[in-house]
Amino acid sequence: MARRLNILAVHGVGYHAVDGDWTARWTDAIRRSVGRISADARVHVEFVHYDDVFDAEAITAAGTLEAIATLGASGLRHGVGDALAGVFGRRAPRSRGTSTAAIPDRLRWTAGMVVQWAGSDAIRERTRRRLAAAVASAQPDVVMAHSLGSLIAYDTFVHADNAGLLAGRTFVSFGSQIGNSFVRGCFGGRIVALDCEHWYHLHNEEDDVFTAPVRVASERFEQVECTFDIEGFADHDALGYLQHANLGNVVWRDLLSTRRFRRESRRVRADVDARVAPGGRSPKQRAQDRRALLIGIDDYPDPGDRLAGCVNDVFLMSEVLQESGFEASQIRSVLNDRATAQGIRERIHWLLDGAQPGDRRVLYFSGHGTQITDYGLDETVDRRDECLVPYDFDWTRERAIVDDWFHDLYTQLPYDVRFTAIFDCCHSGGMTRAGSGRPKGLSPPDDVRHREIRWDPAAQLWVPRTLEPPNRSLARGRRGKDYLGASGTNRRLGRGTDVLTLTNRRYDAARERYGHRGPYMPVIVQACQEDELAYEYRHGVTSHGAFTYALAQALRSPEARRGLSMDALHVDVATRVRTMGFEQRPELVGPWAITSETTQWCQLRG
Repeated sequence: MARRLNILAVHGVGYHAVDGDWTARWTDAIRRSVGRISADARVHVEFVHYDDVFDAEAITAAGTLEAIATLGASGLRHGVGDALAGVFGRRAPRSRGTSTAAIPDRLRWTAGMVVQWAGSDAIRERTRRRLAAAVASAQPDVVMAHSLGSLIAYDTFVHADNAGLLAGRTFVSFGSQIGNSFVRGCFGGRIVALDCEHWYHLHNEEDDVFTAPVRVASERFEQVECTFDIEGFADHDALGYLQHANLGNVVWRDLLSTRRFRRESRRVRADVDARVAPGGRSPKQRAQDRRALLIGIDDYPDPGDRLAGCVNDVFLMSEVLQESGFEASQIRSVLNDRATAQGIRERIHWLLDGAQPGDRRVLYFSGHGTQITDYGLDETVDRRDECLVPYDFDWTRERAIVDDWFHDLYTQLPYDVRFTAIFDCCHSGGMTRAGSGRPKGLSPPDDVRHREIRWDPAAQLWVPRTLEPPNRSLARGRRGKDYLGASGTNRRLGRGTDVLTLTNRRYDAARERYGHRGPYMPVIVQACQEDELAYEYRHGVTSHGAFTYALAQALRSPEARRGLSMDALHVDVATRVRTMGFEQRPELVGPWAITSETTQWCQLRG
């Protein structure tokens, strides 16, 4: 008997006429894709339309410019020109200031629509009701949602009013902005697993219309790579995804296997997990997975930037970790000229990818830290990013380790993962770690330095520019200094500030509405405060970071072996650094429930 697939399709950004021929093209592409897997499968496709919901509110040119800047928070921090290039083709010229009159309608109906939806509770409620009613009426096996439609679908399916609506069904998102930092911020900073048979996310790395990978810690979620590269805006076209071979090879092949077989397979796997393995332990009770990545850079290309103790620090930390239960095979190091931006990123992927509840992860960096001032909307300076300085650093974000790349990996970690990031560097205004009690400058080039200052005619002085806080509510909050620095304008490493976009009140409401605790945040231990320098210490003839040496001594102390909280460890390390004669105060940031917990070897030991 031929299988029948009932599919409910939700369109994305742009105008989609109710009786337009786009529905025929979508239907034909879906049927052809299914037909390549099963010639006798029957496919019925219905569509959800929602453009009329947006017609009630105009999308202005000025609002579109603001939308580009907002959506670009996850990686398009290079001005409006680059955003236009992403939407209309990579060869678009870079803008040097863009007039609102020059914004095409297509851009208004892409970025503008997404931000309009995200900022309007009324629009979101109406689109949720529209989709929920369509699912209840069509009773589809599969819901397929493109671009903005995928945001509407996710918002609908996780809302408390629609509990169970997707149960037993399959969800396919494609060309989606769900992983975009700004969009995640609207959902309280975290994407949760859906109550469905399976969620497939089709991702095209060439799609520049504010899309991003999605990471969800669930066996019912799978990202399917569907790479295609078409000149200009076409990389975002729904047909590119619907015609891609991997839609059939993965999604339809899974779905067209009998549901009974799939249920039985899952039941068998559950039974296997429940059996007791040899030695009396269930396979589900796997041993904790420990991984540590240790980075040390002494030999920066410029002789004036070179340090003396960073490689020694890596070996010292490796000793401590191995004494605390890590195996040598669980620790990777990358040193000097191998610690390029790309080399570090690849190894951070190894460190964090696939982490499961109960796992331990440690990231350690010893080298230069600094801040990069960058341009935003209309080529105006709007941000200052704290970053780690790799071997090939050149004062661009592409060759720096900044948080809006880093947070895509850690903010979606399972809450029960213990991830500790330790930075023996400083991040204050372009100053760097210092040696032998004297500050060594990683002085920015004059053009980079010029971004940070302005001329005061009255005082006849160059003074720091005034920057806007990325989140005023967060800046004023109790943890504002921890997350945004004393000025409230810095995006600090490991804080996930690009997904903390809501006011504190709306953020708390979103966490409750979507049933999570917010983005995962690591425990961060830094060598000094934001406005201080990190120094090197010579232990006899051997150089170390003063902070790293004190940390190793504290972790090897009898008190730490018996049990010590991270808060207590922080006090111990600060005391040791001060006793060594250095005026730097180590900084500890992390969830209070973890930093106050007394555990053996302070989260580093399982």
